[in-house]
Amino acid sequence: MNLRRGISLIVAAVALSGFFSISHAAENVPNVEELWEIVQQQQAELAFLRQELEATRSQVATTQTALETNTEIIESVAEFVESPQSSGGLWAGSTTIGGYGEMLYNNETSSSSTRELDVQRFVLFFNHEFNDDLRFVSELEIEHSFINDDARSPGAVELEQAYLEWDFTRNHSALAGMYLAPIGILNETHEPNTFFGVERNRIESRIIPSTFRVNGVKLAGRVASGWSYDLGVHEGLFFESGNGGEIQIRDSRQSGARSEMDDLAYTGRLRYTGIPGLELGIAAQYQSDMTQSGSIRSNIGRDGVIDISGNPVTGIDGLLTEAHLVYRHDAFGFRALYAQWNIDSAIETVANSDLSNNGLGRDEQYGFYLEPSFRINNDLGIFARYEETDERAGSDTGAAHNSTTRRILVGLNYWLTDSAVLKFDYQFEDDDTERDLDGFNVGIGWQF
Repeated sequence: MNLRRGISLIVAAVALSGFFSISHAAENVPNVEELWEIVQQQQAELAFLRQELEATRSQVATTQTALETNTEIIESVAEFVESPQSSGGLWAGSTTIGGYGEMLYNNETSSSSTRELDVQRFVLFFNHEFNDDLRFVSELEIEHSFINDDARSPGAVELEQAYLEWDFTRNHSALAGMYLAPIGILNETHEPNTFFGVERNRIESRIIPSTFRVNGVKLAGRVASGWSYDLGVHEGLFFESGNGGEIQIRDSRQSGARSEMDDLAYTGRLRYTGIPGLELGIAAQYQSDMTQSGSIRSNIGRDGVIDISGNPVTGIDGLLTEAHLVYRHDAFGFRALYAQWNIDSAIETVANSDLSNNGLGRDEQYGFYLEPSFRINNDLGIFARYEETDERAGSDTGAAHNSTTRRILVGLNYWLTDSAVLKFDYQFEDDDTERDLDGFNVGIGWQF
């Protein structure tokens, strides 16, 4: 009984609660006018949301169009940048332009005085990296400002370097074209801000005929820690009797201009740079016939080599050897170089086309210099240099008598920056023939 009564009471309570809830809900039901107002508000909200959706769709379409347009522009620019013909991108990133130059004033006295101002060199570099292993190197030089058919304008336009270099392994490379012969100190590195003195030293101008450029091929590389080598096969020198001057090493450079190739030259060099501040180098160049097998090409004014009787001369071989030292420790520097030619004695019979200016004594030629220097600070340095040359050391008779020239120079360099320099030196020269050149020289030089 008690259980039934409890259940009945619970059911009654639930029913009563439902009744009261239904009655309360009925009281909150909106009437028709209120429902119409709610519908109108919802329609207004839907219309607003529809407008917002349409505006958003329009903005999305506009943005998509702009994005597609920008993508096309970017792709076009990328194609242009990657094109080898473009003026930017890979071309600009892989090509370098530079140069160097110098202007000199010489005030020297001998049997006649010389006061001369000259823009001696203006050189431009154009180099290009095709990739990490292949590059092109070139130098174009103008000497003495300008050129015309007037003897008073001694200028020249010269190609000093133009070669391809390929790194075929990590430590070894090969190059082909016109390059600077790997011999001496200055021949490969001769920018005016890199050496003391207004002019280049006589030994590396006369015995080593710097700038000594050749057409040919060369191998170079590192063989051990601090050791490097160069091996070149290239055009040789070309002695001529009809060139209007003496038979001199410097005048016999072919410089890649329609070079005679009957007899090649071979150059090798070994260098050691394993100690900081020190460079030791030895080099040799050999040519089997410096007359190019008696080559005669009258169409370009090459008349071969004759003796004092007018007979052809051939078979003149020559060997150039060179050793040098470069040392720098803190403010102190020192350079020393020795170079010597040993040439077949047949050169002593060679004469000019007028049977004068013969080759007497030229079978042996040598030169050396010693140059200590001191950097007072980062901008100012002083130096002294002793030079000795003899281009007719094989004889002491006739034109070869007293042929040794000795020269002492003292001076200073003032570097405005690492790449621009002011120079001054004073020279005392003794050439044993009363043609001594004493005087001073002033110069400016730059590299970029």
